[in-house]
Amino acid sequence: MRKIGIEIFYWIERWADDQIAYFPRARDCGFDSVEISFVSGPETIDIPRMRAELDRLGLGVFCSTGLSLQTDITSPDDRVRAAGIQYLRRCLETAQQLGSPILGGVTYAPWLQFPQTDDLRPYRDRSAAALKEIARIAGDLGITLTLEILNRFETFMFNTVTEGLSFLHQIDQPAVKLQLDTYHMNMEEDNLSAAIRQAGSQLGHFHCAASNRKLPGRGHINWNAIKTALDAVNYQGAMVIETFPNPNVETGRTVNTWRPLVGEDMDADVKEALAFLRETVA
Repeated sequence: MRKIGIEIFYWIERWADDQIAYFPRARDCGFDSVEISFVSGPETIDIPRMRAELDRLGLGVFCSTGLSLQTDITSPDDRVRAAGIQYLRRCLETAQQLGSPILGGVTYAPWLQFPQTDDLRPYRDRSAAALKEIARIAGDLGITLTLEILNRFETFMFNTVTEGLSFLHQIDQPAVKLQLDTYHMNMEEDNLSAAIRQAGSQLGHFHCAASNRKLPGRGHINWNAIKTALDAVNYQGAMVIETFPNPNVETGRTVNTWRPLVGEDMDADVKEALAFLRETVA
């Protein structure tokens, strides 16, 4: 069975809150791993403390990050792109020290930023050139860099597996793969299972959420078809639940959660989703 993790921000109210403090909750709910993010930069991560807590609880870990306007590898400014390369290098080194097999997330452009131009090709070209260099660093560290495919309202870079594979071809480095998320796929792909099959061996990480960004099993996604497709491409990586369910806290508001996506007992709801995935997809 594929192992199942939880994006730790499911419980966290503010992006700057202590992620480690929520690890026991993930373990108590039955998850195999947690996904953490370098929201405030990798230098803010207490590596010895985090590694000790992961070991104590028997949890695996996956790391993710994003780029800012100051570390934008699509930027026409050479200095900004250089800062982005160095930032991703630090993230990769931290991920290795924590024992994460991947560095995922929006690792190719700043999230929710859209250039005011009709010609987007130079932005994609600059990102691919920078990622080619970053991929060599990742390969040397034994880490896979995964590029999360988002919907059209969150990035202009690529929104489908077809576009993502074209971008991978441009980078042309084995240490870079795609990261799929069923919430985003539901908006952009004609057929979710066909898209997974198309990704094939280039699928490096997999996020699970319902069509409405609720927990898996609450929307209209055909999870039996998802399992069949994952089996067909021999995907052996983890599946990670990612949703930001609380509209009354910073993490939920940042991703435009305007109504509660879970009930009052968050742990009971996520346990139900975990059981659903284990029975249906894992």
